[in-house]
Amino acid sequence: MRVGILDPGYSRGVLAAGLKLLESMFRLSRTKADLYHALSPVGGAMAVLMRKAPLAVTVHDMIPFNLCGYDYAWKSRLVRQCIRLSVKRCDAVIVPYSATGAELVSRLGVPADKIYVAHYGVDHEAYFPRPDEKRLGFTVLYAGEVSRSKGVDALLRAFALVKKRVAAAKLIIAGKRSKDQPFLEGMAEDMGLRDVVFPGYIPEDELSRYYSSAAVMVFPSRCGFGLSMLEAMACGTPVIAGAVLDAPEFVGDAGILVNPDDIEAIAESIIRVLTDAGLSAELSAKALEKSKACSWEKTAEETAEIYASVLRRKTQFIPSQQQ
Repeated sequence: MRVGILDPGYSRGVLAAGLKLLESMFRLSRTKADLYHALSPVGGAMAVLMRKAPLAVTVHDMIPFNLCGYDYAWKSRLVRQCIRLSVKRCDAVIVPYSATGAELVSRLGVPADKIYVAHYGVDHEAYFPRPDEKRLGFTVLYAGEVSRSKGVDALLRAFALVKKRVAAAKLIIAGKRSKDQPFLEGMAEDMGLRDVVFPGYIPEDELSRYYSSAAVMVFPSRCGFGLSMLEAMACGTPVIAGAVLDAPEFVGDAGILVNPDDIEAIAESIIRVLTDAGLSAELSAKALEKSKACSWEKTAEETAEIYASVLRRKTQFIPSQQQ
């Protein structure tokens, strides 16, 4: 199987994204393939409009339909329309978890036999337990986009409660900056939370050590899945996650699931992990075991099987139309 890549990644800023979209459309117009795979609904909509087929489209999540007010309204509307168009006209919809597929069926009426699951993976060569990295007993880590949609505001409020019972607790909020970050930094300052640091984006070659030295990774996202959760689990770090959308599916019983808007529940869960060595060890072992089933090699194998299935279906469909 030969795979060609037209678009190597994302762009920063609306202008850059627009120029890149035009470039991708030009390159796609000159490309012929046995199968096209759009890694986002925006790319899927573009391929649909250019009549590229057979087409597989990856829908990573249904956040634009479930969360309002956290992102730019025009962006959410655009992605919603791209999802609607691409899932209606493509030959296969690829999702990372079955929960996303179930919502596509119930919300948009996508035929269930059109949906395929290719689970997210984790790079086990980069993320693994590090016995040489001593866990800091009261360090709470968040890694991801620093935004309200990912529950950072709820985490700060919960941490204020944690500090009342675990005075030595420290909180690291690391990751990509968002338009919410100044507000969240001001919020921490206004609450008098001196043991909170915002180190910004952590390079991947350093991130594993952050996970391995943290007592617990907390990701109270209102958006469901976060790749940083899988990375932390692969490092054997106990995890606490928001119990919404696809998060229960990828965490299961390998971590603690909480309502991302229940501040007291988040705080209580953090305190339990920080103060109960037995619970911490149990969650660490479960997280590590759960992560072993996730790899990018497995994701590639599942995706290749989907390609083969789509091509088989198209091959079977063509003769039946000719009869």
